[in-house]
Order: sequence, then structure tokens, then C-alpha cells
Amino acid sequence: MSSSDEPILKGGSSYLFTDRAISKAFESFKRLLSEGKRGLVITRTHPTRVQQMYGLDCPVMWIAKAAKPVGGVLSLEPTRLMKIHSTISDFIKTNPGAVVLLDGLEYLVTENGFATVMKAIQLTNEEVAMSGSFLLVPIDPRAFETQQLGLLEREFSTPKDRTQFPGS
Repeated sequence: MSSSDEPILKGGSSYLFTDRAISKAFESFKRLLSEGKRGLVITRTHPTRVQQMYGLDCPVMWIAKAAKPVGGVLSLEPTRLMKIHSTISDFIKTNPGAVVLLDGLEYLVTENGFATVMKAIQLTNEEVAMSGSFLLVPIDPRAFETQQLGLLEREFSTPKDRTQFPGS
């Protein structure tokens, strides 16, 4: 992907990536890391696999019900939404302008219900806005009902292609 194909992202914003392939969100995440931003990934995919697939050099936390993490893997229980929120909040407070990629929203909805997850996302988005940080959330739109997708799209910004902004 050339830099002219990458979306324009602005600090203090939360972005919803609705491509079925999550690679665009991870490419944007990696670009922000290459610009010197600190990063954190919270994902449903095992951290070792994420680091192998995307070549990341940043903390990767696993959303899993695993009682005890094995091999130094940091995990967050999917039903503890406020713990996930506070992990993101603490990270962006400690690292102003940081970027967080939250992959696994569908799983969080399965475990907690849409309304509960939406409230946690809204709270997180407020902190992202105040801190000048970035929150990147890839989803598969097929996993959500039309009304749910509408609420998510209202809460998040959509990445703008550089092709929409010549000269950027």
C-alpha cells in the first residue's frame, strides 16, 4: 500500500474501519507507529499471531477468557468492559497522542450485549478526543444489525482516503 493510498487520520478521533479485511486498520496503525506514536493493540486474535502477521513492536493484549495467561501473554476478560476501558484510558493518559487498535468488537458484543459495549465505547471515545490520541476499530459490518451499524457509524469517524484530498 503506498502512502498515497493510506487514509488521513487526525489525533483526538476514533475511527471505524468497516472493511471485511482488518489489514487496512493495521496498516494505518503501523503508519502511526512509524511516525513515532506509541501503540497498543487489544485483540481477539492471539498476540503471537498478531505480531507475526503484522510485524508489530508494541504491547498486544488478548481478549480472552483464559484464567491465567500462558507464556507472558497479557489478557483481558471480555466481560470486564470497564477493565478494557481503563486499560485504554491509562495508556492514552500515559502516552499522549498514542494510538490504540481495538480488534474484536463483535466478540465483546456477543459477550456483553450491544448497548453495554456501546456505552463503554462512547466513554472511551470521549477520552480519546480529550487526549488527542487515536482509536482504530476494525469491524465486519455483516456481524451487526442495520441499526447497530448506524449507531457505530455515528459514534466513529470514517477514515478519509488521501485520494479525496489531493496534495495531502
